[in-house]
Amino acid sequence: MREAGSTGPHIFLTGFMAAGKTTVGRVLAEHLGWTFIDLDRAIEERLGTSIPEIFARQGEEAFRRQETLSLGLLAQDQPAVVATGGGIVGRDENRLLMQRLGRVVFLDLPWEELLPRLQAQGGRPLATGVQGWDSVQRLYDARRPFYLQADLRIDCRGLSPLEVAMAIAKKLNFCPEDGA
Repeated sequence: MREAGSTGPHIFLTGFMAAGKTTVGRVLAEHLGWTFIDLDRAIEERLGTSIPEIFARQGEEAFRRQETLSLGLLAQDQPAVVATGGGIVGRDENRLLMQRLGRVVFLDLPWEELLPRLQAQGGRPLATGVQGWDSVQRLYDARRPFYLQADLRIDCRGLSPLEVAMAIAKKLNFCPEDGA
């Protein structure tokens, strides 16, 4: 069922903050009958603290090291749909690990659609709007080339989480051509 070239069992959902990775991931995992892992939540559970607290107390680099460690721990797990943090693609090691452990899917939304979601959600260490949204857009622009290195890009504009999940399943050959 898996396409050639992938050595691991996982599907990694990447994309900028508020792209819908967690929501789509839950839907896709349910459809496939797989485990769903929100990598940020897994890190919080393992460390016993929240992501904003890790950023505040230890800094972004410490958090990024925890992401890499958490990815490595997935090597022994059963097939899972993994929602990653928006910045995971910034480290070469993380991109290589995800490629080795499964398929990488970029949930692509334009900045114009992400901004209202970010403004409504709040509570993200790198996207509070306190320093202005221009700095967050620059972060989006800087990460985009890394997202585009994914095995699969899904244009999520105008699609529901279910439609995105079904598009992923179809393109990765996890469902028949008719979408059933």
